[in-house]
Amino acid sequence: MTVALIVIIFLVFAALMFFGRLPALLALPLMAVAIAAAAGVSATDLAQVVVADGMLRLNAAYTAAIVGAILAEVVRQTGIAETVLKWAAELGGDRPILLTLILIVVSALLFTTLGGLGAVIMVGTIVLPILLSLGLSPLTAASVFLMALSLGGVFNPVNWQFYETVLRLPQPEVIRVALLLGALLAVVTVAFLIWEVKRGGLRRYWAEPTEPRHRAPWWALPTPIVPIVLVLAFHFWGVHQKNIGATATPFEFPILAAMLVGVAYGVLTTLRRGRSAIQLLSRATFEGIGNVAPAVALMMGIGMVLSAMMGPAAGQPEQWPTVAAMKPAILALTPTSAIGIVLGFGLLAPLALYRGPLNVWGMGAGIAGAMLGVGALPAASIMAVFFSVGLVQGICDPTNTHNVWVATYVNSDVQAILRKTLPWIWAAAIVGLALTVLATT
Repeated sequence: MTVALIVIIFLVFAALMFFGRLPALLALPLMAVAIAAAAGVSATDLAQVVVADGMLRLNAAYTAAIVGAILAEVVRQTGIAETVLKWAAELGGDRPILLTLILIVVSALLFTTLGGLGAVIMVGTIVLPILLSLGLSPLTAASVFLMALSLGGVFNPVNWQFYETVLRLPQPEVIRVALLLGALLAVVTVAFLIWEVKRGGLRRYWAEPTEPRHRAPWWALPTPIVPIVLVLAFHFWGVHQKNIGATATPFEFPILAAMLVGVAYGVLTTLRRGRSAIQLLSRATFEGIGNVAPAVALMMGIGMVLSAMMGPAAGQPEQWPTVAAMKPAILALTPTSAIGIVLGFGLLAPLALYRGPLNVWGMGAGIAGAMLGVGALPAASIMAVFFSVGLVQGICDPTNTHNVWVATYVNSDVQAILRKTLPWIWAAAIVGLALTVLATT
């Protein structure tokens, strides 16, 4: 009864958001409270863990969003964005698809190393305006960028480590699945881009290639990539130190600090007579915070859903009432044949959305552990399931903080991104399941 009630609540609120009947700002907190109450969470835990702690659960993410918005405003107000986009538009010329494909590859390569909302903001503030200037619609640009981000994530060693640790799998098994899914997602991304361009054509949505009102000096143009250079430089230096056998823990440059360095660099390199650095920084701060305020509010709701699904951030998910209630039903319904796994989990792939039971960053982590613990499926098959279905979560899920930020940045709706990408990525997840299950059995 509890499981049925949780599923009904999840489906009702997901449908209300999907069809635009209830804004996510209201739907997510209401969903969190309703699911926690249905699972039997005590009143004190509901108030403290789900509501109070949940609102703060993603504080690092929305702080990064705020600092990233300030950096974006500095880039915009100083003329850096206009100057870079003029060059990008000229470079694209009559080859916008080629330049878009290059940006997809570069973004994916970056996210094989980078992770977190701060990195998404750093890269997105560079890539998204260029995609829009090349003529992609805001929804198409946002979707392509999210696919590139997820493509890099498939090859990100941090994500591999999750499966190696939780499922105790050897690295070659994880790499084999990653290669299959990465190749599939690359094909889907290119097909999506070509389809959208042929269907909707190209017209400029950002920065016509006219002379910038305030041409920024050439030495200011690297401002958007200053944070990326800092983070990557220290990362690869740390890798080098490990390779030569250094025992000291390498320093990883914090993304928040790197973005602040980018803000300072942009302000200092664009100083000119009649412009006060303090005035520029103050204006960029106020306008940046205002621009990102809806995303911050939405992230608070996402944090509440996470807490309702998984319990305290430092706790054990399997001990939380929601996970405990869902485990028996999930285990009883788990298919065991290769065809059953592909069809069953493929058709249910959207349950990875909205922190649902197939989301490894929601209830999925506890469910995957339960499957392994009772021997419902071999570890390699469990990885194939959650890695494949994870494509839906990574690209389409409106509760992802990076989806929220991207939608806000291109002045679109996070639910519209879901509707645009879900048919493509759902199909990719089913094909990915077939490929990976066959490769692991």
